[in-house]
Amino acid sequence: MVNIGVLVGSLSKHSYSQKIANYLMTRSQAVKFVQVNYDILPLYNPDLEKKPPLEWQVFRKVIDKMDALLIVTQEYNFSIPGGLKNAIDVVSVPSPRPHIYHKPVLLVTDSSGSRGGANANAHIQQMLRYMGMDVMNAFITIGNVQQDFDANDQLINHDVMKELDNSLNDFIKGLDTK
Repeated sequence: MVNIGVLVGSLSKHSYSQKIANYLMTRSQAVKFVQVNYDILPLYNPDLEKKPPLEWQVFRKVIDKMDALLIVTQEYNFSIPGGLKNAIDVVSVPSPRPHIYHKPVLLVTDSSGSRGGANANAHIQQMLRYMGMDVMNAFITIGNVQQDFDANDQLINHDVMKELDNSLNDFIKGLDTK
């Protein structure tokens, strides 16, 4: 079975990014989703590479075991949250073959504004491609995300559901060919 690691940009358990990730993790029986938490990772410092912190070692081993990644994040200050950036930095080494080299990734961004985190999406895609990841060629942004969920945190916007389902299915099909 294919293992897909899930990284959620917000550290809040009640974030819309987490709600989107929760929705996506229920959409396919053909793969196993594993949410990978990174909130205890020490800040990346290359001086520590001679004796990496245990948290880095464990996080890297978990990411190494994943066949692909799903990243769902909101936009913070026209970019991505610092915690997510730190997690990506931790797995971006060693060079030239980082732990995420040629790992497929599906990226979804969201925001309370109408652009749906487009700046964060463009920024993280650029960063991941530079690191050698195989980013799915899609630009999935969910704007005004607060309107897409009901009081029980269930996704209710059928257009968003369709876009997410189609993108996830295409991503999974692409994994079968690798």
